[in-house]
Formats: sequence, structure tokens, C-alpha cells
Amino acid sequence: MFNAQERAELNYELRTIPIDLTNRISDLDNHIAIELLRAIHHDPDSVGRELHDNPISRLTSQVRDIINEQERLVNQLVEIEHRQTISNNAQQELVETVKAIRNQAYQPTLDLIEAGEFYRANALLTSELNQLRSQMSSVVTNYLNIIKESRQREIANSHQALRTHLAVYAILTLLGVGAIGLIAFWVIRSITTGLAKAEQISRNFADGDLSHNIHIDSKDEIATIINQMDRARQALRTTIEKINAASQQVASAAEETSQVSKQTDEGLKRQVKETEQVATAMNEMSATVQDVARNASDASSAATEADESAKRGQHVLSKAVDAIGILSENITHSSQTIDSLKNESEEIGKVLDVIGAIAEQTNLLALNAAIEAARAGEHGRGFAVVAEEVRALASRTQGSTEEIHAMIDRLQSRSNDAVKAMEQAASQVKNSTDAISDTESALSEIVMGVSNISDLNFQIASAAEEQSSVAEEINRNIQTISEISEESARGSADTKTASAELARLAEQLQSQVNRFRL
Repeated sequence: MFNAQERAELNYELRTIPIDLTNRISDLDNHIAIELLRAIHHDPDSVGRELHDNPISRLTSQVRDIINEQERLVNQLVEIEHRQTISNNAQQELVETVKAIRNQAYQPTLDLIEAGEFYRANALLTSELNQLRSQMSSVVTNYLNIIKESRQREIANSHQALRTHLAVYAILTLLGVGAIGLIAFWVIRSITTGLAKAEQISRNFADGDLSHNIHIDSKDEIATIINQMDRARQALRTTIEKINAASQQVASAAEETSQVSKQTDEGLKRQVKETEQVATAMNEMSATVQDVARNASDASSAATEADESAKRGQHVLSKAVDAIGILSENITHSSQTIDSLKNESEEIGKVLDVIGAIAEQTNLLALNAAIEAARAGEHGRGFAVVAEEVRALASRTQGSTEEIHAMIDRLQSRSNDAVKAMEQAASQVKNSTDAISDTESALSEIVMGVSNISDLNFQIASAAEEQSSVAEEINRNIQTISEISEESARGSADTKTASAELARLAEQLQSQVNRFRL
């Protein structure tokens, strides 16, 4: 399928150019015929010879130039290859006709004119030209009609292609409009949802309800605004909570201020009487401040020593934890060793049971041997002595076995007791380790506390020095206090009134804050 530009180029090459070349070839053919007739009129025997002042050579040269130009245009026309056979055939017929006119009429006539045979040239041109020019006109008309019909078909095809393209563009436009509609629907829906949530937040704000959280996971501008509004709600809620707490504190402070104002009023009455006592007390305070400074310095030194002692205690506890860990491992190893000893003692008991059985059997055999030796009389006396010795050895072996068995039982019992003791010791070691760890943590806190105490002592010492300087200034200002006391009494009355007003404002603020649900 050709696009519009390709169709235009093809229409120009296969239709516009051939039509232009054909018209120019036809015009040149007429021009050749006219120029040849003008040349024939240069016949010396012609009546109108004197009317032509141009030399015959000029006319013949012009005719040859025109013939060459026509031939050049014909060659250009030949180079054009149409897509349809009928067009190519009509083109070929036109080319052959032009060549036939040139070869059969124009060229022979031109040769006769140049030879001076004007009469024969006129006769040849007259006899050949009419038939050939009639054929030429028919061929040109046929060729142009074929090209025009082809152009009309191409125009119709272009119109059809244009209609097809318009239909495709219309479908694509409808699809684009549909896609835009879907996108617009999604965007409007997203905006509507966000605006609904914004309206909900605004309604909650208007109702004083700050307890509902609203969060949107989307990343569009509406979601950003909603999330910012929710953060503003949280900030407002925090602010209202602080205002609520502050209003309660203000109300409480106003009440306390009112009470203080009453007490201040009474105190101011006593202040004048106590001014002299204050002066004496300030002197004593100055001395006390100096003592405090010295004590603070001593306390700072003691705190430093306590800090070092606590750090040494931490180090000792760390070593104790390591030693207890080693002890725990040793206890575990000893417990395992005692378990092994218990198992081996049980094996020894089994062996002793076998030895006891053997000793008992030996005793029976020795007894039987003694009986047989007694029957043998004198001959069995020596055998009887040996049997008695064997019996005695078997009895002692059996007794020793029983004693060893008893000792092994006691050993096993003590092993069990030792295992239990080891387990208890391991448990106690673990408890001790935990206690030491707690103690180490406590010591760490003590170290930090002592360090803080040291800093505080330094601050106390500095403050004490400042207080010593301030005490002297206070001594000078005691005289002024008496004068200010009267003004303070008036200010106390004003403070009492302001406290009542502050309490009323705090109550109003509390009422406004209670409108919000947090």
C-alpha cells in the first residue's frame, strides 16, 4: 500500500510527465510542419517568394533543431515504463508514429528542400503528412485518454484509500477517546475518593473529632494532600492534648495563685516586722553559704573517691564473675567425675558379689574336703589342715568382701549426696553470678550517680560562691524591701483579681477543648 507522498510521486512520473511530454511532442510536430511549409514557400518560382526575407538555411536549421528536440522528448518518453500493458502499448504506438512521420515525411521533405526541389518536397509533404498527422492525432488522443483514465482510476483509488484512512483514523480516534475516557474515569474516581476522604477529614475537623486515622497508599497529589491533612490532624490532636493539659494546669495554677495571693497578702503584713530578722538571717546565711562551699568541696572530693572505689568494685566484681564462671565449670566437671565414680563403684560391687559367691563356694568345698580328710584318718590329716586353712581364707575373704561392699554402699550414698551438693552448688553459683551481675549493674549506676553528684557538688560550690556575693547585695536591698512591701500588697490584690480572671479563662479554654474528641 502506497502512502500519499508515494502516490503523488507515482502519479507525477507515470501520468503528469507523459502528458506533458506528449503535448510538447505534438506541439513540436505542428511546429515542424509549419516550418517546413514556410521553407517550401522559399521556392524561387513561388508567387510569395518576396514575402519571406529569412534565408532558407535558417529555416532548415530550425527544423533540424526542432526535430532533434522532438527526438530528445521521445527518448524521455520511452524511458517511462507504465504499470499497465495498454499504456505501454499506446506509448510505443505513439513513438513509432512520431518516428514514421519524421522518417517518411519530415526528413525526406527537409532533404528535398535543401536540394532545391521545392515542388517535390511540397508534393511529398502534402501526400504523406495528412495521413500520418491524422494517425498521429489519433495515437496522441488515445495515449492521453489512456493516461487520463489511469489518472482517474488512481484518483478514485486515492479517494478510496483516503476514505479507508479516514475510517481507520476515526476508529483510532474513537479508541483514543475511549482510552482517554477510561483514564479520565480512573483519575476522576481517584480524585473523588481522595476528595471524599478529604471531606470526611474536614467534617471530622468541623465536628471536633480528631480520633480517626486516615491514610492513603496512593502517590498522587490528592493522596499527598490527604496524608498531609492527616498529619495536620495528628499535630492538631497533639496540640489540643497539650492545650488540654495546659488548661488544667492553668486552672490549678490559678487556684493555687489565688490561695498564694491570700497568703502573700498576709505575709506582706508580716514582712515589715520580719525585715530586721531577715538582715540578721542574711548575715548568718552568708556564713552558712561559706560553710556550704567548703562542704561542697569536701563532698566533691569524697564523691571522687567514691567514684574510684565504685570503679574498683566493678573491676573486682568482674574478676569475681570470671572466677565464679571457672568455679561453675569445675563444679560441673567434679559432678561428672563423681557420677563416673558412682558408676565404677557399682561395677566394683558387682565384682565383689562374684568374689563373695566364689568365697562361699570355696568355703563349702573346704568343708567337704575336711569331712573327707576326717574319714581318711591319719592319711588325710595333712589334707585336713590345708582344707581348714582354705576354709579360713574363704571366710576371711567373704568377710572382707562384705566390708568392702558396705564401704562401696557408703561411697555410693556419699557420691549421691556429693552430686546433689554439686548441683546445689552449681545453682548457687548461677544465682551468685546473677546477683553479681545485678551488683555490677548497680555499681555502674552508682558510678554514674557519683559522677553526677560530683558535678552537682561543683555546681553547688559555684552557686554557694555566687550566693555569698548575692547575700551582700540582698543585705543592701533589705531596706528597699520594706518600701516595696506596700507596693507588693497592692500588686497582691491585683494578682488575686488576675488569678480569678485566669481561672475563668482557663475554664472557658477547657470548655472549648472538650469539644474535641481525641
